[in-house]
Amino acid sequence: MRSNTSIARQLKEQIQDLRKNNFSYKEIASKIGCAKSTINYHLTEGAAEKIKSREGRREWRKFWRYVYEKGKPKKPFIYKQTLLRKTGRAFLYGPSRSKTRRNRMGLKHKNTKLLDCLKLLWPALTRDGMTKENDAKQAVNQWTGELDYYDDGKPIMTPMVRCKLSDKIINAKGNDTHTDHINGDRTDNGPENFSLVQRDFNHMKSDIKNYKMLFEKIKTLRNTLIKYRNIWDV
Repeated sequence: MRSNTSIARQLKEQIQDLRKNNFSYKEIASKIGCAKSTINYHLTEGAAEKIKSREGRREWRKFWRYVYEKGKPKKPFIYKQTLLRKTGRAFLYGPSRSKTRRNRMGLKHKNTKLLDCLKLLWPALTRDGMTKENDAKQAVNQWTGELDYYDDGKPIMTPMVRCKLSDKIINAKGNDTHTDHINGDRTDNGPENFSLVQRDFNHMKSDIKNYKMLFEKIKTLRNTLIKYRNIWDV
């Protein structure tokens, strides 16, 4: 569909007449003062349909990708471990591919230290204990702040800690353990917003701002699955 401006200026007619007289795209653009893309639109058969198709892809991108685009298969998860002092690096500096990592641009706390965050989980942890990993300290429960123990009564020691969301014991050095921004704000890298959780549970929580909202969403999901259990549980 032509715009009112195009109709008023008779762009289509002018472009077609000039082209019939062997004017180049550059000459037409210079003569009537329009973009080459406008010339191409009026001279190329099916251009309008192609533009509509592109607009459709933008407006219905998720559906378009599902129906027409061949997605790349996800790489299988391979468990790895890192150093304790590297745990939470993305929390302190922003994601590795983010522009915020340089000079902590956009982050609310530029002076947060990793040790300050880790001491919330292992209060007696020292800098040497963090960097050299030669002095294990007992973990506390991330909810209560009280010293934490395995079911058999043995103390939970670094680098192990209880996941704040699943209540399972996790290894802080494993790549299946993620740092979670408690309030969902990824620019808020203050120690009070730091927690360690299992990878799958962190994906589930995503950017949800508080545990009450998370609880309500989980409750809704649970109720939906219960309602249609006879369909999926076969």
